[in-house]
Amino acid sequence: MSLFTTLNVGASGLGVASTSLGVAGDNIANVNSTGFKETRATFADFLPQDVFGLAKNGQMGTGAAPNYVSTLFGQGILEATDSSLDMAITGAGFFVVNDGPDSYYTRNGEFYLDNEGFIVSASGLRLQGHNADNGTLSAAIDDLRVNNATLPGVATSTITLEAQLSADTVAGADLAVLDFFGTGAGTNTLIEAGDAADFSTSTTVYDSLGLGHEVTILFERVNNTDWTWRSLVDATEAFDPAGVAFSATAGDAFEIATGTVTFDTAGELTAFTQTDTAGWTFQAAAPPAVVFDFGIDIAGVATDGALIMGGSESSVSAIGQDGRSTGNLSSVAIGDNGILIASYTNGEDLTIGQVLLATFKSESGLIRAGGTLFEKSIASGEPAVDVAGTDGRGDIVGNALEKSNVDLEDQFINMITAQRSYQASAKVVTTADESLQALLNMV
Repeated sequence: MSLFTTLNVGASGLGVASTSLGVAGDNIANVNSTGFKETRATFADFLPQDVFGLAKNGQMGTGAAPNYVSTLFGQGILEATDSSLDMAITGAGFFVVNDGPDSYYTRNGEFYLDNEGFIVSASGLRLQGHNADNGTLSAAIDDLRVNNATLPGVATSTITLEAQLSADTVAGADLAVLDFFGTGAGTNTLIEAGDAADFSTSTTVYDSLGLGHEVTILFERVNNTDWTWRSLVDATEAFDPAGVAFSATAGDAFEIATGTVTFDTAGELTAFTQTDTAGWTFQAAAPPAVVFDFGIDIAGVATDGALIMGGSESSVSAIGQDGRSTGNLSSVAIGDNGILIASYTNGEDLTIGQVLLATFKSESGLIRAGGTLFEKSIASGEPAVDVAGTDGRGDIVGNALEKSNVDLEDQFINMITAQRSYQASAKVVTTADESLQALLNMV
């Protein structure tokens, strides 16, 4: 090997050490980059030269060069955050973001809402997933968007009651003789109705405009097996077809429905009737049509309610209804499997979308695109995009971010090794240079 070749060998060592230092420096610079994945440089020797000796032939190396800079996709540590749109992946997979024509893939789960309601990365790329319409997820993959519009109210259609009527109640007719608007002249109030009933309970229902109204349900025992029930609202909230309230005095009672319930000797509900009051509505709303569910319908078919007779005390276990008031968006959270859940000021939670994850046959084939983004390549294969937690994909954790997976201790060791290698290679260069100078001095 000539001295000039030795110079080239030393120079290649300098290049290798510089590359190693550059990779370590890049890793250290990105130690605080969310979702950053550490890179590692590997090196290979140049094609050696044949050396012909007296004993036998051999080979001598001619230096080294960078072979490949690979990305290490090991899991980073998860850090809790206060942002409801922050999310992290535990396991395999990448978030899919899009700038229109092109898709990118990232482990950086820092997302925000833009002025159009789209969920975007810090660089404005839109997060991809399934949007939902009225809680039902679409099959299409699209830009995820949060609708800031007011959640419309839903009129109550069913009131479901789970309660016990005391078997010790003495039969009477105190409630039966009272007179309410809707079915009578309206001479009695809500307070008088409650005092006369053997048992009463109440709940809030909603009209077609999303406005709430308190409904009182009253029971009175008629005989050993039969009870009557009556349902009332404030008469100032009930309007006739001409749009005039039935009463101007708050507390007057308006009857919206009445009926009977019958129990067997075991206290089980065996019959139910309901008669609705006609010719009224809540102000400016559509005429209400509320079914009272006590456990069976008028045909005797079992329903969701559970009204029984037994024991010495009347009590309510649960009462509910299926309407809701209007509501404004208050927050968005990440649920299981990347489900986006919107919470509204009316207490409703609604599924508005689902974040999807992409996996590749070869993660190492992905190309870095800057901004902790990756692009697909022929080596990586096409992305397989689907729901988190399926087919080897990891899970999505809300209110968390994945930290860089760079280990500073390892990077410092790599830097020291590269520095020493650089110094040694530089020594080879200077020694070869001095040898050449000595040779020139001989001429």
